[in-house]
Amino acid sequence: MSENQTPTQGFIDVFVSKLKEQSFTIVIMLAVIWYQGVMMEERVAYWQKLYEEQKTYIQQTDKEDKLILLDRIKYLQEQQDKYVQDALDESKSK
Repeated sequence: MSENQTPTQGFIDVFVSKLKEQSFTIVIMLAVIWYQGVMMEERVAYWQKLYEEQKTYIQQTDKEDKLILLDRIKYLQEQQDKYVQDALDESKSK
């Protein structure tokens, strides 16, 4: 029978026999690739979560800092107005 095989059939038989011999290695390699994919997805999700938390924190602190600065500006303007009024009252009394 092996004398009647064409070169293509002989190649296919050799390929299938080698595939059977290496099937365990192939399964292990596929498992490793799958595991690496899962780990990569977890890392990407973790870094995205961290990025979103950082972005939220920055926005919150910016808002708080803006309110603090607006309060400070208001206070300084009141102090300036008070100083000017005191200076005007002093100049009128002279």
